[in-house]
Amino acid sequence: MAVFYNTKLLDKLSYDNTDSVFTLENIVSTDSINIEFIPKKIKAELDINKYDLFIFDNKSLIAENDIFLLYETTVKKDIGWIFPISVLESNENDYANKDFFNQFRFLAYQKLLSSTFSLKAFIKEKKDLYSISELFGSNRIILIVSKEDFGAENIFEINDYLPSLATSGYFINNENELIYSCPKNYIVENFRGKKKIKISKAVNEVYNLNFSKKLYQNYLKTLDHHLIRFHLLYQIIEFHITEAFNVDFDNLLEKYNNRDISKNDFIEKFKDIRNEREKIRKILKTISPNASTFEKEILINIQRDCKDFLLEFGDYDKNEIGDLLYDVRNVIVHNYRKIKDENIQLLNEITFEFEILINYLMTKSP
Repeated sequence: MAVFYNTKLLDKLSYDNTDSVFTLENIVSTDSINIEFIPKKIKAELDINKYDLFIFDNKSLIAENDIFLLYETTVKKDIGWIFPISVLESNENDYANKDFFNQFRFLAYQKLLSSTFSLKAFIKEKKDLYSISELFGSNRIILIVSKEDFGAENIFEINDYLPSLATSGYFINNENELIYSCPKNYIVENFRGKKKIKISKAVNEVYNLNFSKKLYQNYLKTLDHHLIRFHLLYQIIEFHITEAFNVDFDNLLEKYNNRDISKNDFIEKFKDIRNEREKIRKILKTISPNASTFEKEILINIQRDCKDFLLEFGDYDKNEIGDLLYDVRNVIVHNYRKIKDENIQLLNEITFEFEILINYLMTKSP
């Protein structure tokens, strides 16, 4: 964090092992402040240049023991940690006596207090000793990752992992305040108490769209009404429908131009490739999470919840996730006025479950 006092940047950082205090001072002037280091200091320090630190927000996993190793599924190893900033100011958590974790806590102080860190703090009234949260805020989430496993240039692109991190409620900290909270405490019930969170890179072509970046950096953070969220999430499905139609149409047109099919066959097959329901079925068949995962539980839940919701509008016997979401979408678009107040909470839950499946879809290539 770039810390300013008397309008001057405090750009020199040092640590006093005797008093367990970091000092930030201005190289030219005598202005300085002290920040208390509460964890146990380990003699062997981590190389600060081999790690990146990012700030996240989370409405659910903010307890002091919400400390997780990050396991990256491509490199197939642990690459770092994610935890609330409160962990830096207390020794009451489960890892407080672990030397390896205290190395990461010391590294977090070094990174946060670096004059090149992205956030800024302006000190108006000086005091003898500061805590890290007084400068930084008490509701931050710290993510530290090793860069050594990510190619020769050691570049870790945090934006590639935003969909995966969103599944456990983590959203990148930026100018957009996190307002949305998941329904029914889903995230706490499924992640609290676990040792690791698995993250996967977003490789779906739709994630290259500017809209997808805004979805995770802005819209899903700030917009909490189910109607808006469902519509925004469904745009990801719409993209795949359009792409699938374009591929099918180009193939069909080539066959017709090559006289492999007649004009009547072309007309009939054109009707077939315009079938949105069938395309959605194919797209969502890509969602096949492993057993005993959060995503698998969500997939089961959304199939049940969609069916319960649709039964309010008459007999319903379809079971495929593609059919279910397509028909829920049709109710929302064409018959939202008919949804009973008592079913709004169910629609909230369906929208959250839909979001988790979209996060999963982002890590696959349909």
